[in-house]
Parts: sequence; structure tokens; C-alpha cells
Amino acid sequence: MITTGPIENFFKPPTLHPSTEGEGILFHLRRDLIRLYGNEDEYNGDPSHYAMLAMMGMLAAIDYLSKVYSSDEYSRNRFVETVEKLCNMNRDDSEAIYQLRCALVHSVSLSTISDCSYRKGTRFNFEITDNNSAPLILKLFDNGKEVTYRIGFWGLKQSFKRIIGELLKIAIDSSHPKNSYVINMIGQMHSEKLIKS
Repeated sequence: MITTGPIENFFKPPTLHPSTEGEGILFHLRRDLIRLYGNEDEYNGDPSHYAMLAMMGMLAAIDYLSKVYSSDEYSRNRFVETVEKLCNMNRDDSEAIYQLRCALVHSVSLSTISDCSYRKGTRFNFEITDNNSAPLILKLFDNGKEVTYRIGFWGLKQSFKRIIGELLKIAIDSSHPKNSYVINMIGQMHSEKLIKS
């Protein structure tokens, strides 16, 4: 018999078979994303058939994981802090990734107007590339009222996987300053199970 705890269950690799007792949200999100964009560690030369759904899924998953990492009460702040700290990104780029999340999830669009304190009223435009040599984010244009970024699909996929890996490291490192918070949140969230094959 193999016994696993909340940490192992929460971070269960999506390539393993689901349990008949159900699996956590993250496991199913990752399995569904593999169906859309291929294995997590492999570059898919043509994600374009499901790129919008895959990006929406990755950004929603990062939003979900930000609850595990950040104790901030505001979802935007949690998301930005998680991307900034776990992906080693600067604040402006982290905020832009959040604006991409808003554009895709709320407007099902590649543009949005910021309604938060960060660059309030600025139009954010995004173009997506599936070129694996492209950086995750590149600012193309900024006149103060409108800004355009190019987002690398492969870079976003790698960042999502990196956040998972960094959270797992924090969860198993009892000396990390965020360890107890992360463990507590995993304990709260791991009980949400879906039963699906």
C-alpha cells in the first residue's frame, strides 16, 4: 500500500492515472491542459488549435495557485505577487500577465482596459506567438495610454510549470518563510476533489 499526504496529492503529476476516489483541482487542470497543448515538458509546434483555451486554463490555474502562495486578500495582488516572485519577473511584466488573464478570462479577447490601480484606463493589447525561442513577454509599444505586448505561448507554459515546481519546493522546505502558509493552504484546498476518468 502506498500512502500519500496532502502535498503529494495536491502536486500529483497529471500523467498518472486518476484515483477512483477523485483528484484535486490542480491535477485535473493539468490533465485537461495536456489534452489542449501536449505534455507539459514538450514544445508543441502547433498549439494554435486550442491556444486560447490553453492560455485561459493556464492563467486560471496560476490564479488558483496564487491562493496557495500569497496571503493577500485581493486576487490581482495575489496573482501578480505569485508571478513576480516564483517566475522572477519584474513588477510591470507581472502586471501585464495579469492584464492578459483579465483580457482572456473576462472578455475572451486579446485586449483589455485596466480598471485597477495599475495603469488605470490604459488599454493593454496582446499578440501571441508559438515560436519557442520567443521570450514569455516582450513590450512592443507604449505611449502611456495604450501598451502592446507579445506573449510567448511556450514561455507561458514553462512559467505555469515553474510555479508548480516552486510551490512544491516551498512545501517540502520547512525552513522557507512561506512554508507554513503554503502547507496550510494545500491542506485546505486538497480536499476539493473531482471524480473523472
